[in-house]
Amino acid sequence: MKILFLLLLTAVFLAAIAATYFIKKEQDNSIGNKFLRLIRKFDSWQMMR
Repeated sequence: MKILFLLLLTAVFLAAIAATYFIKKEQDNSIGNKFLRLIRKFDSWQMMR
């Protein structure tokens, strides 16, 4: 019974770490996309001038 509890606890802990990693990775990607969009807007604005 104790081993089953420890296994479940470990599985939940690993799942939480994996979820945190993927969410953080996705947010970093989003920030990068916003930055690239801003650079593109600036480039198009420079071309219009």
